[in-house]
Amino acid sequence: MLPKTHAILGLVFSLIFLAIFPNIGIFGFIIIWFSSIFIDVDHYLYYAYTRNSWSLKEAYNWFIKKSNAFLEMSYEKRIKNAKFVPCIFHGIEMILILIVLSFLSKIFLFILIGIVFHQLLDFIHIEYYGFSLNHIGSQTYNILNYRKQKN
Repeated sequence: MLPKTHAILGLVFSLIFLAIFPNIGIFGFIIIWFSSIFIDVDHYLYYAYTRNSWSLKEAYNWFIKKSNAFLEMSYEKRIKNAKFVPCIFHGIEMILILIVLSFLSKIFLFILIGIVFHQLLDFIHIEYYGFSLNHIGSQTYNILNYRKQKN
């Protein structure tokens, strides 16, 4: 899903959340909204590591090009050719860590809410377009399994 889509849907979600739970205040609203967007920094880190480039513009264009090429395939071919991209902030591990940390501070609860919303959007997007479900779930399992397959 494109960052602008996450930004718009995250804004709407955060506004609705603020309307339902006004006690979170503007601070909670902003943290939920930003965390629903900036979880995708792991995509950029993957690009920077694998391509040895820190250009945000080049990373964005690279992912758009890869995504468009993928979407031109038939659904069946997409399912067959889905590639694993380690997304360290998209895994169940991050959610579990944030659940534990949310007992220490409300800010982690707000981050957790934004990330879970983001994950829900990603899951819908993945299921609809036939991307790899490895994007979500256990990143530890995915990384270990990926290493075994390469050897």
